Amino acid sequence: MSKLNYNAVTIKVEGTDYEFHTLNDWSAYVQNSDCIGDPVQYTRYIEIPGRNGLLDVSEVISGRQIYTSRPLKIVLAGIREKADWDSVISDFRNKINGRICQFIFDNDPGYFWRGRVAIKNFSSVLSRGSFEIDIPTADPYKYAINSSTDPWLWDPFNFETGVITYIGAITIVGSGSITLPHGYMATSPDIIVSNKTSGTFTVTYDGDTYELNVGKNRIPSIIVGGDEDVTLTFTGNARVEIVYRSGSL
Repeated sequence: MSKLNYNAVTIKVEGTDYEFHTLNDWSAYVQNSDCIGDPVQYTRYIEIPGRNGLLDVSEVISGRQIYTSRPLKIVLAGIREKADWDSVISDFRNKINGRICQFIFDNDPGYFWRGRVAIKNFSSVLSRGSFEIDIPTADPYKYAINSSTDPWLWDPFNFETGVITYIGAITIVGSGSITLPHGYMATSPDIIVSNKTSGTFTVTYDGDTYELNVGKNRIPSIIVGGDEDVTLTFTGNARVEIVYRSGSL
């Protein structure tokens, strides 16, 4: 089977060094085209006596849409000796069943999906076998392979849908600003401070100023990667890294 003719998926088991490519390592290709289910949006409505309709308060806290999860179902199929299939499915279960895994599809190599796995519906007819990798509550967004501190690569970057978030470490002397690009998934970044030589080192976001300590800082009210570019202004003397990972529905 040619990798060019079949979609396959790289599976990485979180918390381990184990990863494999279903076609190259197991001769198993993705059989279904509906692997990615619809995201589940958080909604909340309040019934108010005397009011026509329900009051939609789904975005009152966050100010934006929130998605809780989405289902993924990957049907893998392959051809091998019929007597081998029982050991193959057993090996898959031993390695990934019940574990949190990352999934990188060959036809979308710039992103990975993430969720807890269940192996289901194994069947074999003669030499052909198939089974499902079921992830009923996967994370709603797919995550970019590269974070904001990883230099972006031509391959696998998608110039139509990708967002370049690479920033790298920046030395601030006195003051300086960093503009972070808009995207599709809002998130709170880690702000890592090192080599601080001033008494205080602060960041200003949306009119509010926060003091930063040496090491990792996460300020929940600082949100990047949403619908608008975000500018962070730093004051003091230090080296700073802004670490986050973009995502897409």
